[in-house]
Amino acid sequence: MSTIKSAQKLYCGIDVSANTLDICYQGPEGNMEWSKCTNDAEGFKEIWQLTGKLYHFVMESTGVYQLPFCFFLENKKAMYSVVNALKIKRYIQMKLERNKTDKKDAFNICMYGVDHNPSYYEMPSQLYFECRALNNAIETITTEITSFKNKLHALSRMNIDSKVIVTGYKKILRELQAELKKFEVELYKKLEAWQPAMVKQVKSVVGIGKRATAILIVATQGFRYTETYQQLISYSGMSPKEYSSGSSIRGKVRICKQGGSLLRHTLYMCALNAKSTNGACKELFDRLVAKGKNKKLAIIAVANKLLKQVFGVVKNECLFDR
Repeated sequence: MSTIKSAQKLYCGIDVSANTLDICYQGPEGNMEWSKCTNDAEGFKEIWQLTGKLYHFVMESTGVYQLPFCFFLENKKAMYSVVNALKIKRYIQMKLERNKTDKKDAFNICMYGVDHNPSYYEMPSQLYFECRALNNAIETITTEITSFKNKLHALSRMNIDSKVIVTGYKKILRELQAELKKFEVELYKKLEAWQPAMVKQVKSVVGIGKRATAILIVATQGFRYTETYQQLISYSGMSPKEYSSGSSIRGKVRICKQGGSLLRHTLYMCALNAKSTNGACKELFDRLVAKGKNKKLAIIAVANKLLKQVFGVVKNECLFDR
């Protein structure tokens, strides 16, 4: 059985899947123990009996599958961390691991905790989760609406009898659009209950509309972890990324694209509007184009300018000075 040096704090690594939790935890003497439990209330109790309040639980962020266990640990007032999955992946690659199993992943997550002592997870409010669910539902329905509009357009170009299909598609479209409006009303209602001042501040920035305001606040958890505007730009995936080395590698400078594509797409569309309506953004865009810069690059710069403005009004708790 594997052993490690005893530490001041005991760690438990958890590999999360939809139905099961593979755990690897330090014994009191530094020996490593393994177990597999179901991802439900009974499994959580079993893990708690094996470990307890003295353990620091570490797991990857898996979207929603880790949340029930996080709520369980929150109720137990336990120490736990939810780590970006990419950090765990790079940590495992750094160790030159050849094999991948759930048991092995649980061990590596536990060792990541021992080596890096990740910060404790701060559970967002219930309203945040409700806003996030509504925001995701709106995006899903919007995608479906676009899909059905494209289907109708394609049918209009075909020389066939498609009246039944068109009638059906139009009926579905009307239902989807009605539900979309309901979700949007409910989302803005919950946003104003969760972050009333922030909604007004972000929306006051010229070029940031109602939908973009909701996406920005939900995606950043109310700008909870951004201390500088550079962090906000990096989190949005809009920061430049250079790829060059020596004399042979000269890659183009591109944006890093880490983070959600929805946020980047929203910011890009906002920038297209802001380059004409927002004074500072218009000046920046015109100056870059006059210097011979590519228009797409200039729009990315405008998107970053918008993020600076949004960060400024949120951190200073004021409305945008037009």
